Amino acid sequence: MSLRPDGAARLAGWGTTLIRFLKSFSRWCNDVSTLVVLPLMVLAITADVILRYFFNAPLEWGEEVNGLLLFLLLMLSMTYAWDLNKHIRMEIFYLRLRGWRRTFADVVSGLTGILFFGCLGLQSWRDIDYMRKTNESSEVLHIPLWPFRALLVLISLVFVIKLVHYIFVGRKEAVHEEAALERDGVVITKEVG
Repeated sequence: MSLRPDGAARLAGWGTTLIRFLKSFSRWCNDVSTLVVLPLMVLAITADVILRYFFNAPLEWGEEVNGLLLFLLLMLSMTYAWDLNKHIRMEIFYLRLRGWRRTFADVVSGLTGILFFGCLGLQSWRDIDYMRKTNESSEVLHIPLWPFRALLVLISLVFVIKLVHYIFVGRKEAVHEEAALERDGVVITKEVG
């Protein structure tokens, strides 16, 4: 099957639209995480600490809720951090790589990410049915846990798509961007390329 030039252009346009949508989705998830989940987490921790240390009456459900909120905070912000290039990497070494070495590092990191998030998403997908059938829930509040697993599937899928795009297209776009190295709160910019 060969793609005619107009078919290839449509496919490329569809891919660009998908990536743009996923970036908007990631930003929305991050906004929910930052504006809703994080303040709820701060309130729950503050209430638990005050009740625990001043009234000797900790919230029975405090740790459970904070664990679930922490999960949401991480999952909802992860793909947006990738979009902003704020993920964890060894920049002190990465910025010194040139040519094929940087390409190799980018491809290896993309492939390992695809493998990790692909396996994570696939196993999470497999677990959802079992979790629903057994009514798996949190211990104290009995919150069903399968929706959290479904979120993990969704975020893993988004990440896999973004990583595939990164390997084939996004990495080449990023070559011309300026990279910055942060040391002790001081940002040192360095031209990449």
